[in-house]
This record gives sequence, C-alpha cells and structure tokens, in this order.
Amino acid sequence: MRLSVERAAKNQVLFREVNERIAELAEERSEDSAGLFVCECSHVACAEVLDVSPGEYEAVRANGSHFLITPGHELEGIERVVEQNARFAVVEKLDQAALIAISNDPRHA
Repeated sequence: MRLSVERAAKNQVLFREVNERIAELAEERSEDSAGLFVCECSHVACAEVLDVSPGEYEAVRANGSHFLITPGHELEGIERVVEQNARFAVVEKLDQAALIAISNDPRHA
C-alpha cells in the first residue's frame, strides 16, 4: 500500500519530534561525540537507529524540509537525497510534502 504524500510527511514530522527530544537530552555531550537518533523516514514500522554527531544533527535541522534517514529509506517522488554517507542520508521533502514539513517544524514556526 502506497502512503499518501500528507501521511508520509506527517510520519516524518513525528520522528523528527522524537529526535528533537533526544537532542535536548544530549545537549551536554561534546560536539564530536556520536549520538543515537531514530530514522525519520516515512515508514511507520521503521525502528532503525542512526549514529549521528550533534553537529551533524544540527546541520540537518537547519532546514525545515530536511530529514535524517537510513540510506535507502527515501520515497521517490516526494523527497530527494541531498547528502549521504555510510551512516545516514539526508532527504529534502518536495512540493506539498515540503510545505507540510516546514509548517510543522518547531524550530521554524
């Protein structure tokens, strides 16, 4: 079953909120230390954990339409990969999905 654009974007917004709480709890770590964040992909059943430094996480969060995902979890047509390494990928939401993501971004409200 294919997810609607709205449902997919809202799933990612929810996972981003989880990571925001993780980032708040980890504020006292050093910039170089790795943190464990959850994959912010649209798949509700995904339980992947990503190894991301606080600086890397903050770089992703600088743009309200960007999300941190496990490589290969992107959804063609509603997002595109803008950065990728062995540990994680960053996707940018497109069109309607970008509007939903940005309007639900607590850092850019």
